[in-house]
This record gives sequence, structure tokens and C-alpha cells, in this order.
Amino acid sequence: MKLSSLIVALLVLFISCTRKSGASQPKIGYSGSDSLKKSISIKEKTLKNYYQELMVSENSIDSLPNQLINSLLKEYQLFYKTYPKDTLSPYYLDKIHQLFTQEKQYTYAVDWVDTLLYHYPNYANKSLVLYSAATTSDLYLLDTNRVKKYYNRLLIECPKLKSQIKHEISHRLKYLEVPYLEYISKKQFLK
Repeated sequence: MKLSSLIVALLVLFISCTRKSGASQPKIGYSGSDSLKKSISIKEKTLKNYYQELMVSENSIDSLPNQLINSLLKEYQLFYKTYPKDTLSPYYLDKIHQLFTQEKQYTYAVDWVDTLLYHYPNYANKSLVLYSAATTSDLYLLDTNRVKKYYNRLLIECPKLKSQIKHEISHRLKYLEVPYLEYISKKQFLK
């Protein structure tokens, strides 16, 4: 249980660190709500500090700040619905997906990936989002139809993937009837 929580936390941290900083931040094409953006930014910093403390803490903290996470989820959704053309909207949809994954609400997480890619098919982190949806569907939802859908989209819509990753995805698709954890343990023996 703790291992899966740690894996999810590290995945969320990894994905959140992929956003470029500094001058390459997205430019806002529409005014948006400065107060809403500021509120989101403050809450994101608070959550990031919480995660950093969690990583270095000797004590095990089992609960995440649910009130903060729920508030962030609501603000991300409000921003997306109010300012869908703002360049931050797809990023916030991705964050919704990440937070629902972290909260172990996997169906919601994957549904938000669908929303994100439907409205923003050229999202900059599309490959990471598709990969996350596929692995979440495989490991937690046990939904082979979704796994196929996301991995096939990843192979088709992200042609610049490294050949090793393409091979691993193709191999997993070939043995999709084998449950994910079993597949991982037997992977080297499957041709």
C-alpha cells in the first residue's frame, strides 16, 4: 500500500516538474482572473512545500491536506470552465488529472485526461498524459479497453517517442491479458 502511494506521489512530482520554468512559461492569451490565478499559485506552492516536507520527514504522514487539494481541484475546474481559451487551462486540467491520481480516484483522473485531450489535442505534455492514463487504467482500473486506447493513441499521436518506449508499449499491448503486476514480474520471459 505504501509502495503504491509512493509510486503515485513520485509520478505526480515527476510530471509536475516537467513544466518548464522561467521565460518559457506559457504566455497568457486572455486576461483570465488574476485573483484566481494568484489563489491557485499560492495553493500550489503550499502543496509543493507539503510534499517536500513529506519527502524529508522521518515520520510517516498518511494523510494529505484534503481541504487544500479539494480547494485546488475546484479552482482548477472553475478556471478551465471560465477561461477555456487561456493557455493555462490545459495545464490546470493536467493538474486535475494528477491530483485525482494522487487521491486514488483513478476513474476521475482518467476521465479528466479525456477532457484535456478532447479540448486541447495538441497539449504540450500529451505523451506523459497518455502514458499516465494508460498505466493508471492498467494498474488500478484493470480496464484493458482503456489501456489499448491510450497506448495506441500514444503510439500514433506521439511519433517522436523513443524506440525503446514504443517497443515496451507494443510488448505490453501484446500481453494485455496478463494482469499488470504479473506482467511486470514475468516480462523478461515473455517473447
